[in-house]
Amino acid sequence: MGKRRGKPSLAYQVKTCIEEIDKIGQSKRVLRKEEQHGIHSIEQKRHTLNACQNFAAWTKETYGIKQLFHLTEQHYKAYLDHLKMKGTGAGHRRNVETALRHLQKGLNARSERFGKGKVIFTPEKRLTAYKELKRAENRSYSDEEYKTIRNNVPDAVRQAVGLMRELGLRVKEAANVRVEHFVRNQDGWRLSIENGSGITKGGRFRETPVPKAFEPEMEGMLHGKDPEQKVLPIKADTIRRAVNLACKKADIVQDRRGCHGFRHAYARGRVETLMKDQGLNERGDRMLHRILTNRTERKQADYGMVSKEDKKLFKKVREVVNTVHSEIGHGKDRWDLAEVYMKN
Repeated sequence: MGKRRGKPSLAYQVKTCIEEIDKIGQSKRVLRKEEQHGIHSIEQKRHTLNACQNFAAWTKETYGIKQLFHLTEQHYKAYLDHLKMKGTGAGHRRNVETALRHLQKGLNARSERFGKGKVIFTPEKRLTAYKELKRAENRSYSDEEYKTIRNNVPDAVRQAVGLMRELGLRVKEAANVRVEHFVRNQDGWRLSIENGSGITKGGRFRETPVPKAFEPEMEGMLHGKDPEQKVLPIKADTIRRAVNLACKKADIVQDRRGCHGFRHAYARGRVETLMKDQGLNERGDRMLHRILTNRTERKQADYGMVSKEDKKLFKKVREVVNTVHSEIGHGKDRWDLAEVYMKN
């Protein structure tokens, strides 16, 4: 007789559930319209798998859980309490809660496929309160710091830094963007990425105008290259190392800004530009400050906006913020990210 196959391990069960909602390479925008949700990037998948397998191992050791469909909300709450007692930060705990929600989605997707009932082990409301998170800090580089860094790195890195600062790209995006992603029309150059698989975070769509002042330099990067070629022959780690070294040479304190600081600088600068273009200027700045102060005080973004004038101005500022969010690959009305990227 053949050897009887045992039941799959918890680690394997977790892996198959995460695979069930693997949407890497698929358009997030299209999936959202179809009301499908899942994991969209390799990094997100790796973090989710790791967090969920840690949770599964803990429930097995603590409660003797051997099958994911035996999980309950009690196990979820006990694990979050365990992490808090260990001194795990609020930000990490929020990420764990996100991962466990993905696990539940994958588990139920498999259950539906095999005609089984749903398993609900995550509460509707997160246990880690938003107010526990560390408040946002300005992580952008000043114009002077930006120029100094560019003057202290090799040419290819200097160009990559330009793409990050002038177009709001992440370091991996600057290293992977291709010539074909830059298109020109009557209004000038635009970065247009319809399918961002392998380029943008989560393969997200990206549409960003190229500043007129940056067009000559960008055209130089594209010159003589085929459409399918990368704009820059450089790796993300090379860019990071060169930027770190330049900051050390120039006595620029990075304070965890890294290459992301250029992206933050883009967001702040772009908000300022759009405010001026729409004639909002100081009124718009004051309204954005009111909105983000509301967020800091755990209130709705439009709290206290009662007059017609306030409501009209709120709508205009909201449109500016959402435009910038779209240009850097964020969703609409992400006031939590506006606090991080746009609060002075």
